Amino acid sequence: MSIRARIAVFAGATVAVTLVLFGVLLHVLASYGLRNDQQHLLRDRAEQTVAALAAAPAADFAPRGNAAAVDLRAAGNTTNGSTFVEVLDANGAAIVSTGLIDGSPPTIDQTTLASATSNGHALATVRSGNPPGAVGLRVYVLPWTRPDLGRTGFVVAGQSAGEIDRQLTGLRRLLVITSLLILLGAFAAIWRVAGRALRPLGAIARTVDEIGQTRDLSRRLPPVRTGDDLDRLTVSFNAMLARLEETHTRLAASLETQQRFVADASHELRTPLTTIRSNAGFLLARPDVQPDDRTAALQDIAAESERMSRLVDHLLTLARADAGHRPPKTPLDLAPLLRDVHRQAQRLHPTRDVILVKPNPSHPVCVAGNADALTQLLWILVDNAVKHTPRGGRIELHLGRDEPAGIAGLAVRDDGTGIPEPDLPRIFDRFYQADRARTGTGAGLGLAIARWIAEDHDGRLAAANNPDRGATFSVTLPLASPPEPTPPPSSNS
Repeated sequence: MSIRARIAVFAGATVAVTLVLFGVLLHVLASYGLRNDQQHLLRDRAEQTVAALAAAPAADFAPRGNAAAVDLRAAGNTTNGSTFVEVLDANGAAIVSTGLIDGSPPTIDQTTLASATSNGHALATVRSGNPPGAVGLRVYVLPWTRPDLGRTGFVVAGQSAGEIDRQLTGLRRLLVITSLLILLGAFAAIWRVAGRALRPLGAIARTVDEIGQTRDLSRRLPPVRTGDDLDRLTVSFNAMLARLEETHTRLAASLETQQRFVADASHELRTPLTTIRSNAGFLLARPDVQPDDRTAALQDIAAESERMSRLVDHLLTLARADAGHRPPKTPLDLAPLLRDVHRQAQRLHPTRDVILVKPNPSHPVCVAGNADALTQLLWILVDNAVKHTPRGGRIELHLGRDEPAGIAGLAVRDDGTGIPEPDLPRIFDRFYQADRARTGTGAGLGLAIARWIAEDHDGRLAAANNPDRGATFSVTLPLASPPEPTPPPSSNS
């Protein structure tokens, strides 16, 4: 069953229950009201008759007929048409009656008359006439007395008992017919309103099916603008589609990057392996090779092995980065790291002028970092600068801090060939190498590793060409509190 049908059935059932409860309540109230009104009417007629008998002459108490008497069996359905008044003597015989049943005055049983004598009045339902066709009467009985005449008796005011039943039957019919009409109208209205309310849901379902069939995550559900749950559902579903599209795009880009990464790694590994294999084959095939040729082949094998070892190390570092590996970090001062790298770079690269622009020694530049990782980052930048700076060139190592911004700055500046402008956006991509002016013997992984180290320390690595010549690689890291001083070892006296 559809949602629309369930809503219509549930709402229709609610309306039906409401109408039934309303009809029952109305029927009970109408029945009580009619019977109460009937009781008041009969009592008033009986009291009026008793008052009239108190002043009636003696001749009025002689039994007599009434030409205007109403046939209660054939009386109409109106209240006045079926109401009668009857005067009885002390034995219950009729003196006068305005109502007849089969030509005779209604008879009242002695039990009702005795109740009126003992209680001062009696309200009862009696049956009068021949048993097969007895007529039910609702009567109110009052005793009367004329001490001056020595006469007593009873006044009976009555009405056909079926009168109220006929009125209630008419009310029930009216309620049933009205309730059916109201129920049908309510069901039709509910069906129409539910259809209009659920129409956007149908559009949503069709759009979702189309998105699932076409796999076009860029599509969005049309806005509903109803301000209700459907509107919120549309907004939430569109937000989910946006997240799915973003995730799909990121996964596609990641897959493409991974495929390119595998292809590039395979290409980079193929070169040293080919060199090693060819030189090893040469040595195996030529046992009588000249010593100089043997030495050159072995040097090529050693160099390519070292290159392949570096490449594997770099690949392992990037694989750990992709797996979410984060080296432990502690508060440390960057100045000692920079001084160590500067001292070793001067010794390893004597043909370059490696200069350390010393920071203020009274203000330590502390960050939360890993000493080995940051040292590796500095060496990658220094090696990159050495690789692209000619002999006699100048390489500067800078360290500073921006207290208001809360950042520490590392920079490696060279006066080499610089970075071609088209290569700047991709300089940190894996396996990417700039044009031959800046291409060395590397595989294009060093700067990618350096960027990962900077980002792992919540920092940023950027590259830019200098105004005159060369390039500058700058690292910004958030400052941290200085490390706590190590207490001196205690001496035992």
